[in-house]
Amino acid sequence: MEPLTTEVNTRGLVAELNDLLKLDHDAVQAYGIAIGAASRTEYRRQLEAFRADHERHITELSQLIRSREATPIDLPHLPSGAFKLALQAIGAAGDDRTLLLAFKANERQVRDKYRRAARLSHPADVTSVLARAAEDETRHYLWVLETLEDDFGISMDSPIGRAERVVEIAHARMADTMEDVERRALGAMQIGTRGLIDEIKRNPLGSALAAVGAGFLMAKLLGERR
Repeated sequence: MEPLTTEVNTRGLVAELNDLLKLDHDAVQAYGIAIGAASRTEYRRQLEAFRADHERHITELSQLIRSREATPIDLPHLPSGAFKLALQAIGAAGDDRTLLLAFKANERQVRDKYRRAARLSHPADVTSVLARAAEDETRHYLWVLETLEDDFGISMDSPIGRAERVVEIAHARMADTMEDVERRALGAMQIGTRGLIDEIKRNPLGSALAAVGAGFLMAKLLGERR
C-alpha cells in the first residue's frame, strides 16, 4: 500500500473513531441527566451500570486513536447536546415514563451507529472494541424497551410507542446527518485536532441552532402524551 493511501485510510479511521468517541461523551452526559431525574432506585442503579459501559468505550476508543498517533476529541456532538437539554427539561417533571421514552431515543442512535460501525472492515484491534460496544448498546436499548413495556405497558405496537417511535427515528436521522458532516470534516481537514477542538469551543452556535428546534419538539410531543 502506498504511503499516501495509508495516511488517508488512517485519517478516515481516526475520524470514525472520534465520531464514536463523541457519541459516547453524549451518552455519558445523557445518563447523568437520566440518573439524576429517575425516581426509582432500581432505574438509577441500572443506568449507572450502563453509564460505566460508555465510560469504558471512551477509554478504549481513546487508546485506539492514540495508537494511531492522533488526538481523541473529548467533546460531545452538538446536535445531541440540544437533545440532552430537552431530556433535562422532561426529567425536571419527575415522570419516569416520559424520561425513559426520551432517553430511549438517545440509546437508539448509539445502538444503530455502533451496529453499522461494527459491520465494517477494520483492523483487528478496532473490530474487537466495536463488536463489544455494539453488544453493550443492544443490551441497553433492550432494557429500555422491556422496562417501558413491563412497568408502563408501552410496547412498540401501543399508540404511545408508535407515536414516540416516529419522533425517535426523526431525532436519530437528524443527529446522524449532522454528525456525519462533523466526521467528514475531521477526515478531510489538515489542521491539528486540538485546533479543531478549540474552534468548536469558540463557535458552537452555528452547528447547534439547527438541532435545538428538533430537540425541544421531541420534548413537547412526549410531554403531551404523559
